[in-house]
Amino acid sequence: MLKICLKLVITALLAGFFCLLFDYNKYEKGSKTIKKDITGIIFSITAFDGKSESELFLKCLGHTWVSVENLTDHAISINDNEIIPGELLTVSVWGISGHFGVAYNIEPQFITECGRYDGRKSLSVSIEESDLEIIGNYIENNPNWTFRKNCSYWSVGLWNEVAGDDYKLKTPLLLYTPSRLCRALGEFDNVEENKDFSRTGNAFIEKNGTTEELVLCY
Repeated sequence: MLKICLKLVITALLAGFFCLLFDYNKYEKGSKTIKKDITGIIFSITAFDGKSESELFLKCLGHTWVSVENLTDHAISINDNEIIPGELLTVSVWGISGHFGVAYNIEPQFITECGRYDGRKSLSVSIEESDLEIIGNYIENNPNWTFRKNCSYWSVGLWNEVAGDDYKLKTPLLLYTPSRLCRALGEFDNVEENKDFSRTGNAFIEKNGTTEELVLCY
C-alpha cells in the first residue's frame, strides 16, 4: 500500500513538473488586432512574468489580475463595491496569511509603494454595464486560491467569460502561469505596458460578510 501511494505521489509530482515546463499552445506574436477606441467601462487583464524582479538564485513567478475602470459619468458597482467615475478596481486571488482567496486593490499598492510589477502587460476591452453582474457572480462562485487554481487560472477564466470571442486568451493544458499568459497577450498588437493603476481605493478583502482593509508589510 505504501509503495502504491509513493508511486502516485511521484507520478503527480512528475506530471506537475511536466506541465510547468511544457505548453502545447502556439503563440503568434502580434497576430490579432486590438480595437483602439475603448470607452465607458473598461475591463482589463494584466500579467507580470516576474522577470524584472528575478535574481540569480531567486525566481519571481509573477502575478495576474483583472481590473474594471469606470470612464462613464456615473457610479457603477460590482456586487457591493462601488466604482466612481474616473476610478478603477483591481481583483485577483491571493494566497496570503490567513486568507486564500479574492482580494481587491492589492496590486496598485505594490506598484505605487514598492515599485513592483515593472514590465506588466495589459489587454483591455470595453464592456457593457450588464457584464458587471457576470463579473460579480464569477467572484462569488470562485472565491478561493489554490496552487492549480491560482491567480492566472482565476483571472483568465473571468476574462474569457466576459471579454468576447475576439479577445479570448489561449489557455494551457493544466497549469496556468503569468509567463504563459504574457505570451498569450503578446498575440495582440498594441498591448499596453505598465498600465496606470494609481486611481484606486484602499486594498481590502471580504470576510464573513464584512470588509477588512489590508495594509502592506515591508
